Amino acid sequence: MNRPNKVVRPDKPSSILARLDRLPVMASHYLWAALLAANLMLEYYDNAIFAYASPTIKAHTNLSTEQIGLISSAFFIGMIIGALAGGRLSDKWGRRSVLVWTTVLYSLGALATAFAPTYETILASRVVTGIGVQAATSVLLVYIAEMFPGKARGRFVSIVSIGFVVSGIGAAALAMFYLPQSSTGAWRNLFLAGSVGLLIAPLARFILPESVRWCVSRGRTDRAERIVSDLEARALRRGPLAEPAMAATQQQAAAPTLRDLINDKAVLRTIAVLTLGYFGATLAYYLFGQWGVYSLVYSLKYSEEHAYYILFLWNVIYGVTPFVAMLFLDRYERKSTILVVSVLSALPLIVLGISGSSWVVISAGGLASIITGLVVNAYYTYIPETIPTQLRALGSGIVISGGRFGGAAAGVLGAALFSAGGMAGVMLAAAACYIVFSIPVALFGPRTTNRSLEAVADEGPDAASGARQSPDTPMAA
Repeated sequence: MNRPNKVVRPDKPSSILARLDRLPVMASHYLWAALLAANLMLEYYDNAIFAYASPTIKAHTNLSTEQIGLISSAFFIGMIIGALAGGRLSDKWGRRSVLVWTTVLYSLGALATAFAPTYETILASRVVTGIGVQAATSVLLVYIAEMFPGKARGRFVSIVSIGFVVSGIGAAALAMFYLPQSSTGAWRNLFLAGSVGLLIAPLARFILPESVRWCVSRGRTDRAERIVSDLEARALRRGPLAEPAMAATQQQAAAPTLRDLINDKAVLRTIAVLTLGYFGATLAYYLFGQWGVYSLVYSLKYSEEHAYYILFLWNVIYGVTPFVAMLFLDRYERKSTILVVSVLSALPLIVLGISGSSWVVISAGGLASIITGLVVNAYYTYIPETIPTQLRALGSGIVISGGRFGGAAAGVLGAALFSAGGMAGVMLAAAACYIVFSIPVALFGPRTTNRSLEAVADEGPDAASGARQSPDTPMAA
């Protein structure tokens, strides 16, 4: 292959995208990933810490069980709103800008929870936190899809998801070691820690460049050119660059509307398929996550201390998930991976549902934590890849928002399943959801692995067909 030593600078938007796609993995990408991982860590922490601290909050406040439940649901309502709002706003104002300001929003929400004097203020602050958390997460995933090298998108989603590992272990450790030994107001300190995002937001503003694909789609080619030229200059310090393969031209347009999405039948079909699949995966994930420890206490009759100890072990075991995902997520077709790991997730969940032995519970639950985490990683990588740039953030927000309905449904459905069949009823239902809802994605989802986002969008409704096309095939401008 011809490897020129100078940078090619054509003016066409398609050439700018081709030059972006040819860039190798650089130190800048790892710096961006570290910053995004810190952001994701805080987002997941704000999600998890209330669930872990809720028994202590109830014990040291006048809140009833029903009020605790409503506060938990309020967070999910905020997440549903945030997924839709974040996508819509980032299509209009840019990925980086919305990521920065939603980070500020969820940090202020956590700060408000820490100082909330009444039930009503806690309820409102959790809605605000949920809006910021999910809006930031949705935009973050779109940013990875648009700005990281195509052949390493899965790897970088896995790297960024290390934030889940750190916050999951940290939140579980705080619940097990800090809360029981602390004062009545100690739970407020945990939410105070969640406001550290106020320090992350300025770093994101000055370190992360705006998405080149967003700039091109909005007609800001001069800005896109400056960003790509700067990245090329950094890459050339390591050696010559490959000749860019021409990417498909993106249509420049004003910020898209919901009507634009509805009128695009191919995109609408993709969103419908992914929303269904992600809803089922999220429902299954929260049936396991929300009802796992509860089932240990009230179905298997474990002590609370032993149940929290097992929860902590599950989170520690989950720590290997991002590293496992790095090994295969970019090697195999994404939609096929979703089907396979979803089926594999069902196996330990079935064992967990029918066994009462402590070591079997620890092993099966730990294995379920790993494999269900792989399902999340696969969806997080896949969702923004399947939707054209002009509609990517809005469409991804709709899919993720639909998935959050699965999280909200897990509370009501889990209670009914537990009342009817105990732990077995909950875990067997989660296993069935993983299998059933992954099938439409495998059958009708587009192929995305190792392909440019423009090639995926250009293929349109034929994406799920059996026709094979080389990922390196140039697309006519």
